[in-house]
Amino acid sequence: MIVKGLTKKIIYDITRIIVFLKQISMKFIIILSLIFLQNDIAYSQSIVDSILSRVSQNLNRLKNIKYYNTRELNYSSENYHYISKWTSYYDFQSTDTITGFKYQIEDSTLKQIFNGTEKFELDDKTKTIQINSSPDKKSFNGLSALYNSIITLKNVLPLIINDKSATKAFADTTINNISYILLTITMGKRRIQNLGKGFDAMATKSNLIYKIIIEKNSNLPFEVMQINDVNNDFIKTSFTNIETNITVPSELSWYYSTYTNDYKPPTGKVTPQLALNGSLAPEWTLEVYNKDKILSLTDLKGNVILLDFWIKNCGPCIQSVPHLNELQDKFKGKNFKIISINSYDSREDVSWFCNKHNTNFSVLLNGKEVAEKYGVNGFPTFFIIDKEGKIIYSGAGYDKSIQSEVEHVIEKAL
Repeated sequence: MIVKGLTKKIIYDITRIIVFLKQISMKFIIILSLIFLQNDIAYSQSIVDSILSRVSQNLNRLKNIKYYNTRELNYSSENYHYISKWTSYYDFQSTDTITGFKYQIEDSTLKQIFNGTEKFELDDKTKTIQINSSPDKKSFNGLSALYNSIITLKNVLPLIINDKSATKAFADTTINNISYILLTITMGKRRIQNLGKGFDAMATKSNLIYKIIIEKNSNLPFEVMQINDVNNDFIKTSFTNIETNITVPSELSWYYSTYTNDYKPPTGKVTPQLALNGSLAPEWTLEVYNKDKILSLTDLKGNVILLDFWIKNCGPCIQSVPHLNELQDKFKGKNFKIISINSYDSREDVSWFCNKHNTNFSVLLNGKEVAEKYGVNGFPTFFIIDKEGKIIYSGAGYDKSIQSEVEHVIEKAL
């Protein structure tokens, strides 16, 4: 009996030891797995940085580059799809330019040239020339052909390489039997600037992800895909027919005086000027989109009014909606009205926009002529009208500075 008891105890102790060893083993395996995972991530990111370094060095060695550029905007969440195409030539040999490069960019109707000092556009449809003899850096930010372009990559790759907050991964891929490297870079709530000189902080729920495809043999970019982790919206920029270190376009092609026989400055067209502060706001009568109702400026007499001119396919217009909703709530019960005037979109598109972005202020239709009366030349454009019907604020565009200024003017007027 004693032997049997000892045997049972030994078996029990051995069992406990085995369980204990298994627990230690599992913890050890988990720890090792985490170490290997971290090492794998670090290794992957170092490989990506190495690839980006090769591409960056390659781009910085170029004297010039010419390619066929296609950009596809596909915002399915905003019911918007558009494709643009250009032939782009960039020259990096001049050191006295504002941007660090010169360019000649051409699509089916427009040729845009920057010679390092002057910036001008040649319109083949109207045979007109627009000249900016003193461009600043900001005047290049809106150039569509620059968005996620090779210029962008040339400038931003060193920043991405040194960015420890970005998550980076790589994989091999094949397109049309050609070998490529696919780099995936998650930037969080940051967007790469047009010229690639830095990043813009984005007030969005989604994180931005850049997928950059590199051709293995040339170490040159083939495609940049900008996506997010919330929906299927994307911007795809591709570069084909790439030529590097080629013959420079003729010297005369860089100067607007070469084209003045065939292209003339626009005549009879004056850029609209915003209605002046201190002047009486032009009268209007428009239909409210979701009500069987007509509204006029006269109907709102005695209120401080924020007029918002907008169109559907406009990023800043979309970004302004949450703030307009906040203003509506903040000044509720006071003599304050937000009137949002759509310039030319259909009733269906206006309805889609309002439902999509949850507008809780009055939206009016068919405001093209009213926008012209107020001198609106871009979207969004805001006006604040005081209780006497005078314009006390006007401004185009939307950012944080405009947001705070608009709110301050409204509070003061109330």
